[in-house]
Amino acid sequence: MVERIFNDPIAWVFLAIFAVLAFLSSLIFRSQFDDDPSAGKAVTRGIEALILTVLGGLIARAFISILLGSANDSAAAALAIGWGFFLVPGIVDTIPYLTHSHPILTTPENLLMFATVVGGMSGAVSGLWRIYSWLGLGLIGFPLDVTWALAGNTVGCLLHIINFTGYWLTRAFADSTWGVHSSETRQNAHRYESGFGLKSDFAFTQGCVMSNLNCDKTTDLYHHEKTHVWQNRAFGPLYTLTYIAWFVVWAIPAIIVGVVVEGIAGVAHGPTNWCYFNNPWETWAYAVQGAERTQITGVTEDDKKMIWPAKYVIAWSVPFFAVATVLAVLTVASAWNEAPAPSHKTTQPAHRPQKKASIDRALPQLREHKASG
Repeated sequence: MVERIFNDPIAWVFLAIFAVLAFLSSLIFRSQFDDDPSAGKAVTRGIEALILTVLGGLIARAFISILLGSANDSAAAALAIGWGFFLVPGIVDTIPYLTHSHPILTTPENLLMFATVVGGMSGAVSGLWRIYSWLGLGLIGFPLDVTWALAGNTVGCLLHIINFTGYWLTRAFADSTWGVHSSETRQNAHRYESGFGLKSDFAFTQGCVMSNLNCDKTTDLYHHEKTHVWQNRAFGPLYTLTYIAWFVVWAIPAIIVGVVVEGIAGVAHGPTNWCYFNNPWETWAYAVQGAERTQITGVTEDDKKMIWPAKYVIAWSVPFFAVATVLAVLTVASAWNEAPAPSHKTTQPAHRPQKKASIDRALPQLREHKASG
C-alpha cells in the first residue's frame, strides 16, 4: 500500500514534467499571474508551484492508496472511490460492475493515476497564482483540496483547462479576453473574472475554483461562491453527490410543476427553481450572501411561486440528507465488507528427506535379513 505511492515511474514522470512546466510558466509568463512581474517574484512563485505540484500529486495518491488498501483493493470499494472522488470513473464503471465485467477506469492503478493528475495539476495552478494563505486557512485548504475535496477539484481542474484555453484563444482571435484569472493572492481560492458559467450572468464554482465571478472579496456574491468552496472542503464527496442527487430527485416533479405554472417555458424554469434555487446548498450560500432568492435578477413572478421559503427547504432537507447519509453508510459498509481477506500463506510441514533416505538405507538390510532367515 505504501510502496505503490512511490514506485510508479509514470506517475513520477508526470509530476516531474508538470512541476518543470509550472516553474517555467512562472518565468516565461510572469506578467500573467499577479501585479509584480519581477524576476525574483517569478522565481519564488515558480518554486512554490513546483513544490505544490509534487506534494499535491503524492498526497492525493497516498490518500487514494490508503482508501483502496483499507478495502484490500476490492472492486466494490474502487467503484465507490471512483464515484466519490472523481465522478466520471464511477459513472463509467457502474455498468461493468453490475454485469460483473472488468472495470475500465476504476482499477487501483487508474484511480491512483487520477489522483496523481488531479492533485498535481491542482497544486501547480494553485502555486502559480499563489492562492493559499500559509499563515492562515491555507494550511487546511491545501491538504483538503487534494484529499477529501478531490471530487470538486477534479471538475475544478477541468475549469482551469477550459478557461485557460478560452483565454489564449480569445487573445489570439478576438478583441476581448475570456477566462481572465484575477491577480489577487492568498485568498484560498481561485477566481476567474470571466470564464465558464452555466449562465452568462451566473458564477460557477467547483472545488476551489470560482469561475465567471467579476467581483472581489468586498462583495456579497463573492462570499456566496466562497461558501461553496468551503462546503466542498468540509463535506467532500457528500457535498458533490448530494448536490447532484437533489437535481435527480426533483427534476421530473420540477418540470411538471413548471409546466403547470408557466406553460412550456416551465420545462426549463421549473428545474431552475426547484433544483437550483431550492437546493439546500444554494439556500445556505444565498443566506451567507444575504440575498433573497426571490429577488435575484431574472426571477419572475411565476418563478417566485416555485421558490420555497427557507423553512420549507430545511424541512425537505432533513429527510433528504437522512436518507443520503444512510445510503452512504450502507454503501461504504457493503463495499468494504466485500473486500477479499488478505491472503495468508499456510505453512506446510517441512519435508524431511533425511528420514526418507534413512528408510531407503534400511530396506536393503531388511531384505538381507529376510534372505538369510
